[in-house]
Amino acid sequence: MLKENVRLLAVKIASRIIIKIAKQIADTGCHSGKLKLINGFSNCAEIELDRSLERYIEQPELGILDNLVSFVRQQEKSAFVMMFDHSYSMKGMKIILAAITAAAIAQHFKKDYGVLAFSNQVTVLKAIDEPTGPEEVLKRLFALELCGDTDTRLVLETGLNHLVKFEEKRGLLLTDGAWNRGGDPLEAAARFDQLGVIGFPPAKQEKIRQLALKGKGNFSFVENETEIACAILDCLK
Repeated sequence: MLKENVRLLAVKIASRIIIKIAKQIADTGCHSGKLKLINGFSNCAEIELDRSLERYIEQPELGILDNLVSFVRQQEKSAFVMMFDHSYSMKGMKIILAAITAAAIAQHFKKDYGVLAFSNQVTVLKAIDEPTGPEEVLKRLFALELCGDTDTRLVLETGLNHLVKFEEKRGLLLTDGAWNRGGDPLEAAARFDQLGVIGFPPAKQEKIRQLALKGKGNFSFVENETEIACAILDCLK
């Protein structure tokens, strides 16, 4: 509804605020990769005290350093895709919450992540292998027009296609759960290794719970901007 030059300035200001919020969320301690137990200690490792003490008691002649056991985070060939609803029902604050989530995902993963918007069709805001920063992702997000019905099954299948070359397939779906096109999406959700779901009001709570259950992920319901950080962190565990 704004004039073009005013709209561009508004998006620029909003993006700066959103990226600042997103950095705070991304820095609060979600990590990717599985923990692996190793002998010794290296940078970025975490000492496993109980196991180290057991080894020292069994063979004290080796000394403390040679008995250390620690955890390191083993990076896997994994990727992440965020999928958010931009149908008519997602107007107002919901789009701002989607923008905060997209920026937080960008700050956290840095690479190997994609962002898809969907209604009755799918729009790629960022392909997984595209070197695009959060500023450009937000610019594309705010340029979207709310439109159409909701085909959740289509976006889940599209997300899986984007993740096909990766060993671990993780995703995050933002929706009010009101799909009305494309049929039941639960089978597609089950093909993710982990699919988190954030529901926006008026959320179809049982549908959102079922999607997360099938996707072996967590789900959260968000009413306003104060709840989005906890919801993102919960769904990235």
